[in-house]
Amino acid sequence: MEQEFEKILEKSRMKIGISNFEKENFKSPKKNWSKMVATFLLTIGITSGLVFATGKVAETIWKEPKSYIMNQNLSEEEKQKCISEKEAEEIGNSYLKKIGLTDENVEGLDLSKEFFENENVWQMHSKKASITIDAEKGIVKSVQIPTWEYKIPYNFGITRQEARKIAQELLEKYRPEEDTGDYEMVTLRRNMETDEGSYIWYADFHKKYGDLLNEEEAIFIGWIPTINGLYTLNLKQNVYENNEEKIMKDDAIKIATRKDNLIETVKNIKNTKAEIRIKKMNENVYLRENFKEEYEKGRLNLEKTGENTYQFKKDAVFYETEERVRKVWCVVVEYDVTEGTTMSAFTYYIDATTGEIIGGQRGDSLWSEEMTKEDEYNLIEK
Repeated sequence: MEQEFEKILEKSRMKIGISNFEKENFKSPKKNWSKMVATFLLTIGITSGLVFATGKVAETIWKEPKSYIMNQNLSEEEKQKCISEKEAEEIGNSYLKKIGLTDENVEGLDLSKEFFENENVWQMHSKKASITIDAEKGIVKSVQIPTWEYKIPYNFGITRQEARKIAQELLEKYRPEEDTGDYEMVTLRRNMETDEGSYIWYADFHKKYGDLLNEEEAIFIGWIPTINGLYTLNLKQNVYENNEEKIMKDDAIKIATRKDNLIETVKNIKNTKAEIRIKKMNENVYLRENFKEEYEKGRLNLEKTGENTYQFKKDAVFYETEERVRKVWCVVVEYDVTEGTTMSAFTYYIDATTGEIIGGQRGDSLWSEEMTKEDEYNLIEK
């Protein structure tokens, strides 16, 4: 173990200064070597971009999130990265034809920034539809058509079996033409309590990669039954990197719990579980580590305006990571607390190739998935 540890140290010297680590951790020969190795490897993973996985030192992908102050006005530099108004109009007009509005043309365009996603978009509208286009990628993100644009027949009710069939047909009609992959329906819902009384149906599809689903490559469709008129369409096109699975489940759990012990100093871990999933890198662990109290209360960047009301602070600072979609171990850390009194669980995303923590989310993501499948309003299997 000591020889292996020395090899890791030697490979790491070129990337990080370890003088402080040596001074603090090597002065006592009585220290437990296995604990020191684990601590040092965790430090490497957090600070330097090296991960010890399956006996090898691998280059990391994680980068510290970038901060930004939300501003819906684009700078000149940001505008230079966007497609032109003419290009956006051509994409919009083409998509109007694709969704059956053959007599429609774009009548208004506006280049702006989406507030919560910090993405530059072209917002455009015709007489009957509104379209949002990613201004840098030049791809359609969403379409909205108000129900009043349709003559909805009185006998608009359909069965859920018919809804499943129609949803699949609409998926093939509205999916990106260059996308030839398989999708799986994950939710099917209606807007009223009964099949017969519902005049809008919704279906959500996630792209399949073997047994895994990528929620970041997804198509969400809402339609008017009987006439199958498009009501709403949202597209996510964050492509999965299909990275190799090298990290073992037990190692992923160790990485997550060690990190959690550094962050959580009050609550005790009562249970852990982990499963492989596809997830997008995010800033949540970084925020929890650096702004713990505000993050856990859900009040980061908020200021109180009344007894139970809040608003965003002026010049609030937000954070974002690269939009990388990877295979990860979703490691759920459950705490020994009374549910509802405080955050009772947190899910860490452990990169399945490098062993890095590349994101996470509040609560138990695996439980949330099961609840979505079993939701009484999800009519796929009912």
